[in-house]
Amino acid sequence: MTLFTTDGPPAPATAEPNGSVVCFGAAEVAYAISLSAGVQKRQAISFLQVDEAFLTEQIIALGASSLLAHGQLSLEGDVLNASGGVRLLAAALQTATRWTEIALINEEGTTAAVFISAPDLSIFLQPAAMSTWELVVKAPIASDADMLMQIVESNASRHPVGVTYFGTETATSPKNHLFVRASENGAWDVADVENADDERHTDGVSSEVLRARLGTFVELPAQ
Repeated sequence: MTLFTTDGPPAPATAEPNGSVVCFGAAEVAYAISLSAGVQKRQAISFLQVDEAFLTEQIIALGASSLLAHGQLSLEGDVLNASGGVRLLAAALQTATRWTEIALINEEGTTAAVFISAPDLSIFLQPAAMSTWELVVKAPIASDADMLMQIVESNASRHPVGVTYFGTETATSPKNHLFVRASENGAWDVADVENADDERHTDGVSSEVLRARLGTFVELPAQ
């Protein structure tokens, strides 16, 4: 995965899967969602599986108070200014044009995550303990395909018989599905499911071919 930054654009650095991340509580995420509108807000609620009844003024105010206490919000007059990780989270939620759910399926169970892509910013969100979320921001020198490829490779290195699932959609397209698992000699088996009646398997593709496939799979819609 790639390293997040706090103030300013994401740094062009790469982190190992155990690298630093920003962690947000449920109320803090609710505050970030509240800054979005329209389809971006609806998709954030859907992909983060937030109950709309949870997004009350009281919960949002609690999230803002927590972020103020942690120095990620500052009050200037009557205006709250975001900084650090929450600024990046809010910006991604407000401008997202593609949403991708991720499931790492292995012998121990399934680990879920979400990848949210915008023209200038992409973020990786993973649920953690006590209803919290961990945030990693993609470095600008890396493509969305690079980050997804790193997720696939990391899962395969830890769970050789595991499967990585991606389900992606835009505001105007149905959800497409992709399953990837390690094959022999460093190759990959890929199943492409565009709808319930259309499942195509491609076995033994190279990492270069898979990376290109992922690039097409998560390509952002034309603006």
